Amino acid sequence: MTVKKSHAGELLSHSVIYGLGIILNKSVNFILLPLYTNYFPPEQIGLFTLVQSISLFLGVIYTFGLETSFMKYFIEADDLKRKSEIYSSVLISLLATSFLLSFLIFSFSGSISSFFKFEDVTEGGSLIRIMSIVILIDTLYRFPLLLFRADLNTKTYTYLNIFTFTVNLLCNLIFIAVLKKGVESIFYSYIISAFVTFAVGLLITRKYLTLKISASDIKELFVYGNKFIYIGIFLILIDMSDRFFLKYYFDESLVGIYWANYRLATVMSLLISAFRFSWTPYFLNLASNPDNKKIISGIFTYFVFAGLLLFVVFSIFMDQIVSLNFFGFNFLDVKYWSGISIVPVVMLAYFLSGLYSVLNAAPFFTDKTGSLFAFALSGLLINLLLNFLLIPKTGIMGAAFSTLLTYGFMTVIIYIYSQRIYNISYDWKKIRVIILMSIIVFVTGYYFVNGFNISSVWIFLINVILVVSYLTALNKLKIVELQKFKKVFNKN
Repeated sequence: MTVKKSHAGELLSHSVIYGLGIILNKSVNFILLPLYTNYFPPEQIGLFTLVQSISLFLGVIYTFGLETSFMKYFIEADDLKRKSEIYSSVLISLLATSFLLSFLIFSFSGSISSFFKFEDVTEGGSLIRIMSIVILIDTLYRFPLLLFRADLNTKTYTYLNIFTFTVNLLCNLIFIAVLKKGVESIFYSYIISAFVTFAVGLLITRKYLTLKISASDIKELFVYGNKFIYIGIFLILIDMSDRFFLKYYFDESLVGIYWANYRLATVMSLLISAFRFSWTPYFLNLASNPDNKKIISGIFTYFVFAGLLLFVVFSIFMDQIVSLNFFGFNFLDVKYWSGISIVPVVMLAYFLSGLYSVLNAAPFFTDKTGSLFAFALSGLLINLLLNFLLIPKTGIMGAAFSTLLTYGFMTVIIYIYSQRIYNISYDWKKIRVIILMSIIVFVTGYYFVNGFNISSVWIFLINVILVVSYLTALNKLKIVELQKFKKVFNKN
């Protein structure tokens, strides 16, 4: 099956534009790895990681699943007045609930730190107080951005993300490199950048702002979004619970090593995030399109190609990347190198989570989103079991494989279920070729070429030839049409 060029190209175009903003904003931790890993020891990074994981978990509760329900109802609203009521109702209600929750967390920060048995309870309590402000700002700042996504206003969305990235990056450099502040600087920088972006976002979306809110809208939005709270919590726990298992069985220093190498793998997360941010509103707008199955099939094939290409390239060049030197600092400080082996595993886990996102269009089209709750819950239970079995024996590698196997299971079950309720003819012939060739190039480069006892320059050149041959073969076999990618990037 082929896909109409306009649809595949349009989604890729949105992903490229969204991706610029998202990749910049979400890549701060990746870009600043040399700064973080050279200024902070693993135990400090470990403590920050655990508190940040708590904030991500609480962040799902703060939003009450309203991100998804807001997108749905805002897109379906047919006039400015209705859109304004929905937007303002969400912002005002979340301002009230978020302030209350953050006040409680701030007040009981010491007890929370003791509950998690942080090695330094006082420092943990201090970070939790800062975290309570982070979650408050983060909850509010994302909704002007969601409005731009719902309107498919990709350029404004991107400009705001670039602005946020710039402020965040500069604040990190000033707090850490100039003022020599501690690991809390990462939180301070995020608070400042998110708050400024929220203020600018409110200014741009002022035509949608009104003091009139609808109690019935709030109730309807909360009811629809309710199930997404639990789904979000389950998915966050799948991604974050391994940190707490590592702390329980080992120490915060190992958590810090795990986090730093996990950050390396976020290059795949950035691709997935860019795709998801454009995919959700895009497929919601495809619901009434009679060709939506054909469109989704083509997008699925190109997603597999893009994800595996990034996996192969980053994995085989990883040794050269981590040893890059910036002003006397390695990209990843040597005290964190013991965890490098988890990077390909984590990248594959991110890739499978992206496939899961593509496949969840079917439950939305058939109004069976309740199934996503069951899939997320089953994934969490399997993940906890795998963490319990693998982490005590194999440490951070067990944590990485627990996440990979969990997302593998979830991708399989949602594929089977989606085909039952909304059958789509995927081009498995092309997909199998992409997977097979990706495996061959990865194994050759990662295990054989990188093991040669020759100059690193020659290793680099051989791996470049491998990647070029891989792309050329796929293009010649008409598995993927690289010219399409070139046209979209040139256009944007």
